[in-house]
Amino acid sequence: MFGQCYAARFGLALGILTAIGASAADAQLINGNQWPTPRLSVLTPTGGKIGTTFEVAFAGTECEEPTALVFSHPGIKGAAIIPPLPPIDPKVKEKDPKKEPVRPPITKFNVVIDKSVPPGFYDVRLVNKNGVSNPRRFVVGDLNEVAEKEPNNDVEQAHKVEVGTTITGAIAAPTDVDYFSFAGKKGQRVLITCLTASIDSRLDAEMRIINAQGAVIASHRPHPNQDGLIDLTLPDDGDYLVRLNKFTYLLASPEYFYRLNIAATPHIEAIFPPMIEPGKTAAVTLFGRNLPGGKLDPAATMDGQPLEKLTVNVAAPGDPLARNQLKFSGQITPLLATLDGFEYRLSGPTGVSNPMLLTYAQAPVILENDDNDTVQKAQAVPLPCEIAGRIDKKRDRDWYVFEAKKDQVFMIEVFSHRLGSPTDLYYVIKNLATKQDVTAQDDSTEPPLSPRFFTAHRDPAPYRFQAPADGKYHMMLASHTGDNFADPTHVYRVRITPEKPDFRLFVMPADETRPEACRLSQGGTQHYTVFAQRNDGFKGAILLTMEGLPAGVTCPPQTLAASMKSTQLVVLAADNAAEFTGAVKVVGAAIVNGQKISHQARPATVTWGVPIQQNIPTITRVDHELMLAVRDKAPGKLTAGKDKVAVKLGDKIDIPLKLSRSFPEFKANFQVQTVPNELPAGITIPNLTFAPGKDDVNAAVTVGPNTAPGTYNLVFRGFATISPSAKAKPVNTILISTPVELTVLPKDVATLSIDPATPTFKAGADGVIVVRVARKYDYADAFKIDLELPPNVKGVSAPSVTIAPGMNEAKLMLKIAADTPPANLQNLTLRATAIVHTNVTLVHEIKINVNITK
Repeated sequence: MFGQCYAARFGLALGILTAIGASAADAQLINGNQWPTPRLSVLTPTGGKIGTTFEVAFAGTECEEPTALVFSHPGIKGAAIIPPLPPIDPKVKEKDPKKEPVRPPITKFNVVIDKSVPPGFYDVRLVNKNGVSNPRRFVVGDLNEVAEKEPNNDVEQAHKVEVGTTITGAIAAPTDVDYFSFAGKKGQRVLITCLTASIDSRLDAEMRIINAQGAVIASHRPHPNQDGLIDLTLPDDGDYLVRLNKFTYLLASPEYFYRLNIAATPHIEAIFPPMIEPGKTAAVTLFGRNLPGGKLDPAATMDGQPLEKLTVNVAAPGDPLARNQLKFSGQITPLLATLDGFEYRLSGPTGVSNPMLLTYAQAPVILENDDNDTVQKAQAVPLPCEIAGRIDKKRDRDWYVFEAKKDQVFMIEVFSHRLGSPTDLYYVIKNLATKQDVTAQDDSTEPPLSPRFFTAHRDPAPYRFQAPADGKYHMMLASHTGDNFADPTHVYRVRITPEKPDFRLFVMPADETRPEACRLSQGGTQHYTVFAQRNDGFKGAILLTMEGLPAGVTCPPQTLAASMKSTQLVVLAADNAAEFTGAVKVVGAAIVNGQKISHQARPATVTWGVPIQQNIPTITRVDHELMLAVRDKAPGKLTAGKDKVAVKLGDKIDIPLKLSRSFPEFKANFQVQTVPNELPAGITIPNLTFAPGKDDVNAAVTVGPNTAPGTYNLVFRGFATISPSAKAKPVNTILISTPVELTVLPKDVATLSIDPATPTFKAGADGVIVVRVARKYDYADAFKIDLELPPNVKGVSAPSVTIAPGMNEAKLMLKIAADTPPANLQNLTLRATAIVHTNVTLVHEIKINVNITK
């Protein structure tokens, strides 16, 4: 019961290093496993039209001999195109009759998009003998698709297309400029969108529109990590040029690809309100361009152009599981990944719009009334609620007022930057009656979950509001950028509800700086990294398990500890595990307010790698699926001799580790690195080396007296240079140990007190002492209470009592005989006994004095 009721379980990975100050040996762990695994960089074209069949080419590393492309939608299939055998030169055949032709390598796939596949962004991965690759975006659209035709580097070489076309291309050289030409009519509205960031491209594009006279009539350069868009109403009949290049002209390669849409499809810029209660239908207002049935709103402008406005009814999914999920095919960065929501698209006669995210409200939605710019006009909002508002004019200040009772608690959380809005919100809360400034909240100071899952944002941190008195409280909300910038995209959402402790999980492959998917070798181990976003003060342990694993692959349940942000989740393959490529799931379960809740972890991968040891956040996005590949034999295995151990504070324990070297090429030293700041304070483990011929080593774990008690999940990680095959060069190879559950036992799990502090009882009567425990470390089981009397005391007895699980006090009855003489009984021992970790007894004692009178 100790593990469930007392212990905060901490996820701990030995050898997971920080980027700053790492040694050369540490860098080999940071640099990741160099064992062959496919990494997909480019797929050309990056998508296709619904119901079509076409060829795609690919590029990457370790992508030789591909066997399949796997897509996140079952209606998209990819089959390798097998090149024909080349003819043999007759002269060669004459010299060597046994000479056989060599088939060229596979460089293309035939892709089929079924008519049932809806427009959207999907994932595609390459599969080969080395495993399954990281994902790349694959877009399914409803426009005609063409590939860029080179040369198109100058005006006279412009690639001619029609309005209603998607062009797939790339800026292959730094000074490359791509020209496209289309014909249009005066007054015709054309949207030119350049997808880059949303399709995993490195390109930051710059676009210009040039008329027949050679004048630039429109241009756009998007902000970093955003797509480009030009909204143009054609001034004359004639041909128009689209000029596309990389901003700064400094970097380029096939990885700087794009999807250029020249069309009249609907495009949504903003949606208000940005949230709907699950299971309800709400009227939402769309702001955008080419909206079917939309009307221009002069008050809603972007880049000097008025947007159209259209109100539609949207039904939010009501499935209890859906409301805890994020179902959105658009780009989900770590910034958006902590949200729950669903996708909305608008269909029209010219096509389907871009996807927009609608989030789930946790309370009734109140819309800003747009007449609340002063404290005198503060908009009254009933609690609990969620407020939907906008910074839709410069120098906007939005005031709200709510009532609360003394000591009533609400969580106040503002979403805006995390919704994708270009805002920098802050707010203040005042009690005007007492002239008290209750709080002022600005940018969140909460650190990101990780440099490779960088969740930092500009929204204020969630605030626990406890009303200091009965009354009305005024809240003023504004944006630091609002004096200069305001438009319909500057939306926000304010949640004011009772505390709702909860969590969201994210899972990534092991490599800290490069794109990859998990490759698990037969007879070996591998790990995923699991991150937790904890909400509304949730600090409980999260039990992690995996679903969908193939036969021969196991994942022992492992725990992400209370208050911890991440842990390593180890998977193991049997020696006879069959080859496998498929999607799996990580599920986390926890007890929140006495109820078990569980959530599936959202998978993510690094999109583009970064240099190691630079502390640079990676470009990362959420994926559609978490993938696992099981392949041939592991070069070795690191096995912990015990899967569960316990140690008391101040003690040491040896954990035996055994290294099995499966490959004859595996002869080098194997080093296990540990980093102190990755361990809980007080636990130390020296670095280990397995020399050739010495494959049994003890890991000496020292637990200092101030270490926080709990159950820790230890994962040892070490490296060596190993050749993947007899002919291959040695590469840096990382092996992961089997996990060890290390329980650090506390000295006590409670402090004792009594009431009254110095009890006085009369002879011949029964007395009652209330024994109280202040529980520690989430220990929730029983205490046995005993009063030890000196041997010379006669006529006084106190039967044992029990403080029940979850309770904090019990009444100890003293029976005092009538002939007991008056006395001051000093230094009596009151003892509380607890059982932790199944069979470990912890004794708590205090000394008390009891007076006996006539």
